[in-house]
Amino acid sequence: MAHPQLTEAIASIPHFHSLPPDLVEKLAEGSRIVRLAPHEVLFTQGEPVRGFYMVLSGAVQLYRSTPDGRDQVLNSMKSGQTFAEAAALTMLRTPASARTLDESAVLIEVGASSLAALMHSDPRVASSVVVSLSLWLHTLMERVEELQIDSAPARLARYLLRLPGRSDGERTVLELPMPKKDLAAHLALAPETLSRLLRRWQNEGVIESNGRELVVIDARALEAIADRDELRARKAREAAQDD
Repeated sequence: MAHPQLTEAIASIPHFHSLPPDLVEKLAEGSRIVRLAPHEVLFTQGEPVRGFYMVLSGAVQLYRSTPDGRDQVLNSMKSGQTFAEAAALTMLRTPASARTLDESAVLIEVGASSLAALMHSDPRVASSVVVSLSLWLHTLMERVEELQIDSAPARLARYLLRLPGRSDGERTVLELPMPKKDLAAHLALAPETLSRLLRRWQNEGVIESNGRELVVIDARALEAIADRDELRARKAREAAQDD
């Protein structure tokens, strides 16, 4: 019988929300908790797949190594997000590598062989996983569209507006969840482009930047940039200066 903490964690995975307790318990028996130190590699590109994962705390970066030795960041997974499902379902090799960032991380590893066995023996498991992955695929398609269509300012502005923040009067304080070099890679930006945008917005009074903490001073201007409307953003900044 799996540890109650692990069973509870398995039940929190979006793919398994609709499953009854007995199936959750079976999944937990083939799963484990993984604890990683900062900058520790979880798996490397091309190795046999062990399972798929959900982040409980910390963050995990997915990346591929290019022939010239550079790392191309694919995504950064935060608490509550899952990854490597496709590899686990096909029982093949991992198409990318995964590592933690500046902080330690705790993850659930759902064993690939246990998941495959349950999907074959009980259609409720297969149905639950397919529905959840379909919703996740829709999210990924939106991200692909953003990277292909949105300008660099719009991508960054939209990312910042989606971050949780705390209110400080009329301003909002944001904490970047990853170093700026990793954020640049996540948004498919050159690091110097990210730095230039943040510096420009700070000079224009849209934000204040202090390391990984950002303060949104003019949310209307940032929203206009996110909507790919630079003219409206400029007018919003001018209106704020006149007030």
